[in-house]
Amino acid sequence: MSDLKSTAGPALGKIPSGLAIATAQHGKDRTGFLASWFQQISFDPPLVAVCIKAGRPIEALIQASGHFALNLLKEGDHEPLKRYGRGFEPGVDPWAEDAHSLLTHEKAPVFKDGYAYLVLKHTKTLSTGGDHDLFIGEVVEGALQEPDAKPRTHVRKDGFGY
Repeated sequence: MSDLKSTAGPALGKIPSGLAIATAQHGKDRTGFLASWFQQISFDPPLVAVCIKAGRPIEALIQASGHFALNLLKEGDHEPLKRYGRGFEPGVDPWAEDAHSLLTHEKAPVFKDGYAYLVLKHTKTLSTGGDHDLFIGEVVEGALQEPDAKPRTHVRKDGFGY
């Protein structure tokens, strides 16, 4: 594996991705984390796949509620990287003191002043056999909130770490 890390790792890390804050809620519990592995995978119906590290608290909320959201980041969005980068412990509400920053939405937390958002109906979870699982969702709602902005993109130093 060390040979693969040194040879393929730098190339693997250069696969570009977007950045978003993935969110979910069920009852009074809600959470979010910085997501960088997601992609549209179907036109009809519109489906998006999101990779989530096994064991993240968001998994249980997605399973219980049947929905999740991607709040896409735009160029220059730095604060969300720090705030959501490590995710949150179970039971910690990221918006407990900042609820005014969210749109009123019953399916998943959506940023009021974001770049764009997609609300997804969870349709399937696939175990990848690796350290992340693939959550597939059908787009049931969305909006481009800042049409003149550009999406935030991301490449890694190597393909073996965030």
